Amino acid sequence: MGVTSKSERQINFYYYPGHKLAKDCLAYAASSDAILNAINIEKTKITGTQWVELAEKLGKNVTDLLETEHPVYAELYGKDSRVSQEDAIKILQNHPEVLIYPIAVRGDKAIYAKMMTDILKLTKSDLENALEE
Repeated sequence: MGVTSKSERQINFYYYPGHKLAKDCLAYAASSDAILNAINIEKTKITGTQWVELAEKLGKNVTDLLETEHPVYAELYGKDSRVSQEDAIKILQNHPEVLIYPIAVRGDKAIYAKMMTDILKLTKSDLENALEE
């Protein structure tokens, strides 16, 4: 299933395997009640449309998904330089290691996994979510 999957039973987890945080977050997501669809962006090509959809679900632009201080990014474009959305998509497709954080999607909700406990925002039970509303 792609980014557009609205299944509440599944977590789509987009990650670069070289990030230690990704491994920790994967373990959290795997222990949840949801079906885990782990998408290694180093091995699975994410289309430009999918990157745009992911960014929109996060309330971001594709350029915000880039870690501009990453050595690969700095070597290609110079530290803290701004690139177009099209360039950002190409960078993510060709250099997936510059993804700033893993991204987890469940239904209509997407989060950056900045800490492994961020996954809990998507794994709370329906009852807990209802109580927060």
